Amino acid sequence: MHRPRRLAAVLAVAALALTACASTGGGSGTAAGAPPAPQDPLPTAVPAGTDLRIGDQNAQLEMLLKASGQDANTPYKLTYNAFQGGPTILEAFRGGSLDLGIVGETPAIFAQAAQQDVKVVGVAQTSRSSVHLVTSPGNPARTVAELKGKRIAYTEGTTFQPAVLNALKRAGLRTTDVTLVNLQVLDIPAALQSGQIDAAALTEPLASKYLLPNAEKGAHEITDDKDLTSGLLLLITPGKTLRDPARAAALADLTARWTKALAWQNANETEWVEQYYVKKQNIPAASGSQIFRNTGTAAFPSYQQAVADHQAIADVLAEAGALPGKLDVAGTYDGRFEAVQRGALAG
Repeated sequence: MHRPRRLAAVLAVAALALTACASTGGGSGTAAGAPPAPQDPLPTAVPAGTDLRIGDQNAQLEMLLKASGQDANTPYKLTYNAFQGGPTILEAFRGGSLDLGIVGETPAIFAQAAQQDVKVVGVAQTSRSSVHLVTSPGNPARTVAELKGKRIAYTEGTTFQPAVLNALKRAGLRTTDVTLVNLQVLDIPAALQSGQIDAAALTEPLASKYLLPNAEKGAHEITDDKDLTSGLLLLITPGKTLRDPARAAALADLTARWTKALAWQNANETEWVEQYYVKKQNIPAASGSQIFRNTGTAAFPSYQQAVADHQAIADVLAEAGALPGKLDVAGTYDGRFEAVQRGALAG
């Protein structure tokens, strides 16, 4: 295990490799902190044979659309691909194998820092406490401050990273006061169980899947790990996909369906818990209900508010030296999709 190096050099190499991609920084004439004004109207015609290749995480998008009935009669084909973490979705974007991904705010920040042409085409907001800091069975620490000198794992380039940085900062700790360990998401539970690390960041359902069988051995959640992230849940797409009229029209339709599906989820806790947590994730119904309540129902902030929350996380990463410099995230938002979401909610 080792302390992860800063990403400046990595991002510089990625930027050189992305010669065909445009910068996503805010353009001139766009007020700081506000998404750019819509330009050309979104296409509405979806030709026969159009397909959308989706990068999903923990089957959350596929199951949500299915459970809510919003996957019925789409005028395009949906193909789901499983990923663990936003960085792998961004890599698939670079390879041209995906049209859409569902991520937190952090992958979009690192895409922008690497000058990868990625746009936000859907916004929802759940709990700002959706990232949990959990301990290994042998670690008695109850607060972040008690993790001083310990090994803390997260996944670089995901929302785990700013969550850990925020937790340390609020506890009065520097990154040099702990050993930060960069692990892939699926490797974290095993590293905790074996004691290779003392604590780690996890989101649901992985946090509960780890804690439920290990609680009797002493594993637990840190008590002051609340409000560490923006809570943003984003649909992102390569700029190239948006420039394809057929897929742009399909994206607009899918963003509307996703918005309606989240509204359905808010109103149908019991059915969602049964379909997703019990049947799909093999988590007991009582635990699934607790996860649902802790995660929070989805809200739909204005894009201007989402940009402000998104910017705060980018600033945390920049301050910690995890980015080459300060970013203005507003330019990553395609403002036309705010009207799509508002229309879906009104309907």
